[in-house]
Amino acid sequence: MIKKQLIPILFLMLPCFAFAQNLSLLDYRGEWGAHIGTTSYFGQLGSGVNNFRPNFGIFYRKNLLPNLTLSMNYEYIPLGANDTLSNNYETLSRGFEFFRTFHEISFGIEYFFNQNHPYSFHKVKFNPYVGIGMGYILNLPKDENNFKKYNYDYIKLADQFIPIATIPIHVGVQYNYSQNLRLFGEIDYRFTSSDVIDHFGNEEVEKNFTCKLYASQYRQRSICKFQTRYF
Repeated sequence: MIKKQLIPILFLMLPCFAFAQNLSLLDYRGEWGAHIGTTSYFGQLGSGVNNFRPNFGIFYRKNLLPNLTLSMNYEYIPLGANDTLSNNYETLSRGFEFFRTFHEISFGIEYFFNQNHPYSFHKVKFNPYVGIGMGYILNLPKDENNFKKYNYDYIKLADQFIPIATIPIHVGVQYNYSQNLRLFGEIDYRFTSSDVIDHFGNEEVEKNFTCKLYASQYRQRSICKFQTRYF
């Protein structure tokens, strides 16, 4: 008899709990913020050198569930490298360098290991999280290098405006200072749809590099022959 009475009571309590939870989410309009940090290029140019450059961004984030958020992000990403700073002799002799500035717009989801509602800031101070997203980057306004040549300016401009898809992933820790202020630190890594963000790898650059390498080898052979005859 007691079990039969408990079942209707539980069914009455569950809708009330769900309604209260949804109501609290409706009161939560989301949050916005900004971040500053550094970005680095790791590739075939300037190998062995950490090419760190300052970057910044802004974001808007809103809870979908107490532990799951949806975010919209903008980030300024400068990338560059210089072969003359490398410790590798072959890379140093090549002498290539580039610098490009990118603007990324992305959407992502983040999972917090603890409840991320603003009214729960006093319960958990440190809240680790992981996230993944999808976005596009455009190369504006800087696109500088000393190895790729354009026959016409409009070709270079079209090359800059081709959007490159990105899949950013990140891990971080959020510190809940108060209901209206949160601090965080995170590490991001991006997968891109282009393998020539540094312009190195297309046929034109490969031909230029091959000719430059052969010319260097030819000069070395000439010097060796001259030294042999001299001695």
